[in-house]
Amino acid sequence: MKFRFNGDAYCPDWILAEIYTLSRLSSIKLKLLGQIVVQGIINPPLQIEKVEKLFADSKLDTDINLKACIACLTYIISAATREHSISIKRVYDEQSGNLTDYFKSRSLKINNLEDVSGNFIKETGCGLLNLSINEKTESLKLAPNTIKSLLGDLVAVRNRMKDLKEAL
Repeated sequence: MKFRFNGDAYCPDWILAEIYTLSRLSSIKLKLLGQIVVQGIINPPLQIEKVEKLFADSKLDTDINLKACIACLTYIISAATREHSISIKRVYDEQSGNLTDYFKSRSLKINNLEDVSGNFIKETGCGLLNLSINEKTESLKLAPNTIKSLLGDLVAVRNRMKDLKEAL
């Protein structure tokens, strides 16, 4: 089956099995487990002692594989465009800013862009774009048609991002 939390793609069988396991937990335990997993994603390592303590007093949860549940929640939270349940959604909503910051800092990058500035040269109709990367500034001259094309692309991307934000 295809699932929205998996980008409308087919879901791995082990995730489906663990979603069943997670559905046996109370919403409060699922929320607490989700909070621990998010904290483990943002500030590794995951505090497994807290998870074990969370399930220590429960009769129902003795046969639950905690590591598999943690792996499932990590997968769902890391890859989620939509959440699996209301409990996960609540955790995701509470921690979405921290998760976004964490994943942005860990995303594939070659160099960090520090500063961008630009000037318009009236005599030639060209633009001068200054990019600061790794404490080094590079200047780029942009032809008028390149500026128009770049501006059009940026406006299209901004509009697409607004549409996606409204769709969520």
